[in-house]
Amino acid sequence: MNERIATLWFDNNRIFIKTEENRIYSQPLELFPALMDATQSQREQYYVWDNGKSVRWEDIDEDIHISNFFESETVNYDNDVNHLLSRFPWLDMKAFAQYIGMHWTKLAKFRYGVWTPNDENMSKIKNGIKAIAKEMSAAVM
Repeated sequence: MNERIATLWFDNNRIFIKTEENRIYSQPLELFPALMDATQSQREQYYVWDNGKSVRWEDIDEDIHISNFFESETVNYDNDVNHLLSRFPWLDMKAFAQYIGMHWTKLAKFRYGVWTPNDENMSKIKNGIKAIAKEMSAAVM
């Protein structure tokens, strides 16, 4: 496809683009955790580059190519990672991801059911929870 991005906007927890050919595409913000986590002001600070094929947000260090909009993606909160992490609403996802050695946007995509973690990544997440529990238990002894 040779489409180019003309405009971009956000509505109802989704990101939309309109191409120069007047086609409209959208995706859930969960596909782009850095944008989901960004403020409205940060979301508005973007520019289109790459001959109309990409969008860049300097402040949050995010780039999205137009091809990310051509296949409709779904979000599934009914998954093992979300069930596990939802038990600890006070757990900061960015800090926890750093603690287990995983980029926070990768962990977010697992949590939102955009991606499914392999056994190694699921073990990392579970072992991270266990390690935090052990540290907290030792702190009160």
